[in-house]
Amino acid sequence: MSGIRISWVWVVLLLAMCGTVAGQTENNVLQKYSLDQLKRLGKRSAELNDFSSAAMYYEEFCKRKPTDYKVIYQLAESYRLAKEYRSAQDAYLKAYNLNPKKNALALFYYAEVQKSLGNYKKADEYFAKFKKEYQGADKSDFTKRIKNYGIAAQFADSLSHNAQKIAIEHLPDNINTSHVESSPFFINDTTIIYGSLKTDQTTFDFNAKDSTSDEPMRKIYVAVRDSDEWKDEGELPGFYNVPGQHTLNGVYSQDKLRFYFTRCKRNNRNKVICAIYVSFFNNGTWTEPVSLGTEVNNPKYTSTQPAIGMNSKKRGEEIIYFVSDKEGGKGGMDIWYTSFDNKTKTYKVPVNAGSKINTPGDEVSPFIDPKTQTLYFSSDGWQGIGGLDIFKTNGEMKKWTQPVNMGVPINSNYDDLYFVVAPSNQDNGLLVSNRPVIENGVNRGSCCDDIFEYIYLDAIHLNGKGFLYEIDPSIKRKKASMIPVRRASILVEMQNREDSTYISLGRTSSDDQGRFNIELSPNQQYRITARKEGYLNEVIALSTMGKTRSGDISIDIHIRAIPEAPLLLTNIYYEFASPLLTQKAKNALDTTLVVFLEKNADLGVEIRSHTDAIGSEESNMILSQKRAESVVDYLVEKGIDPNRLRAKGFGETKPVAPNTKPDGRDNPKGRQLNRRTEFKILGKMRDGQIREETDF
Repeated sequence: MSGIRISWVWVVLLLAMCGTVAGQTENNVLQKYSLDQLKRLGKRSAELNDFSSAAMYYEEFCKRKPTDYKVIYQLAESYRLAKEYRSAQDAYLKAYNLNPKKNALALFYYAEVQKSLGNYKKADEYFAKFKKEYQGADKSDFTKRIKNYGIAAQFADSLSHNAQKIAIEHLPDNINTSHVESSPFFINDTTIIYGSLKTDQTTFDFNAKDSTSDEPMRKIYVAVRDSDEWKDEGELPGFYNVPGQHTLNGVYSQDKLRFYFTRCKRNNRNKVICAIYVSFFNNGTWTEPVSLGTEVNNPKYTSTQPAIGMNSKKRGEEIIYFVSDKEGGKGGMDIWYTSFDNKTKTYKVPVNAGSKINTPGDEVSPFIDPKTQTLYFSSDGWQGIGGLDIFKTNGEMKKWTQPVNMGVPINSNYDDLYFVVAPSNQDNGLLVSNRPVIENGVNRGSCCDDIFEYIYLDAIHLNGKGFLYEIDPSIKRKKASMIPVRRASILVEMQNREDSTYISLGRTSSDDQGRFNIELSPNQQYRITARKEGYLNEVIALSTMGKTRSGDISIDIHIRAIPEAPLLLTNIYYEFASPLLTQKAKNALDTTLVVFLEKNADLGVEIRSHTDAIGSEESNMILSQKRAESVVDYLVEKGIDPNRLRAKGFGETKPVAPNTKPDGRDNPKGRQLNRRTEFKILGKMRDGQIREETDF
């Protein structure tokens, strides 16, 4: 073929074209190379992630030397990574049979390939065989993955019998090309950006000594929906697509004032290294992109595929999730996160998102749905049905619910990734897959990664319609007395079924009429907390268990102003003439003050103890102080921060009733009222200290 040159410094670079190239290269081109040259060319192609070319060289090697178990294993690897699963299964078995001890790892990947081919029982059989025979130092990583997979046949069967009603449509050929498409992202409901290589050429000359020589570059493109059809509109305008570097994975911040994306190029070892950049929208124009800095973009590792979330506990803080193979991960590609430090004006040291997300396999293509604080990502390390499957979880940073497989037909036997949700329609979105394309009932076969649109046809929508109010006691009629509380913060949390803790889903606010809306999911337990300066926090529980139809759920929350006067704690008793709390008193604290302090974690309080007039003033003062301290000590035992608590004894100095009757006789009822324990709200916590306030 003219235009294809192969030598020690030139190799054919096939950028994710469909199928292999063996049929495109004349046999005599390969026959002129020695076995050693073929092996080196295959290795070099694999280093360039050009697995189709690697397979071509290894195939020719194995024709001449069919018993070389090492090269046959590399051939199997190249087939698998080029998505040639049927060829891969044969090569893995041959490599294993030639040397079962040296090639026991082939059993694991043979089982993986069986999953991609839909042969789940055979996959389970060979995973079990692998666990018995493989003795490599990394065996624990593989057994963890197998444990995460569970029983493949049962899982696949359960998904197929519970397939959801979802329409999936292949985007038109002006968007999907013969090369890989990636990273779709909605700018609005009718405009997307995506990554692609727009050329009809399928083979390219590549100089391994010059990482930019003749290598075609992927760029970010724009597509718009015209009527019901998506149409490509060309390159994304701006400073983003540049010569000599792949530009992909563009995402906008939730306020549309920052644009994050990745640039990738080969280093001097021919490894593709990606780095994340950001451009800012200032004074009506976008700035020149700048790197997120070396804490995020370590030049030894790839950092790519940014996704933007918000910190629900720190208003306005943007969390940038991204994918990296950096040191300190759980294995393979992991999801990490960072945020911008306003003090140092740099991005913070990245933190791994943790083992609730990351596995010894690969986790890639994160996307945060800002409405539900749902993280969607793809993984080959969790229980799936073949290749990369799409999963969802709720939470933020390192705290997540157990990932849930998105099921069929969102997932297939092939690789499924880059799941994104449309801005104003939770039932609609895009994903990327190398699954077979079916158009007008005709199977066009599978090619490379293409963009597909999905629409849920029978989704259940639950809308929490909230009303936050306080009571005006001067108004007699109940409804009229419910005064709206506006601009309050509403925190939404979902219960993690594994340990019954709660995962934050984000915040909203009440409007001027005290109204707020929350998107809810069926079969979940929620906790909703209303907060406003000058008011006590109010927490309510909400369940959507058993909801099978779409509809509205009313959420009325009564919030109360912080009282200035001390609040009486009832049923707080002590041992006679002693500061020791009785068990009855502890039980009372557990159900009143402990709960109150847990709900209002930002308040500091003073515990006040009082006595009657029996005994000397000095002894009563000492006893009341010790009793107040006894309550504080018990609260600390229950997990309340001691910095939030103060103890003060008043002895007999603040009676609320006479200790004696007018004629001088003892007044037992009055003394009983005076022997009391109260608490007073002092103010908000600031930097671990109580900021005392006189006016809430």
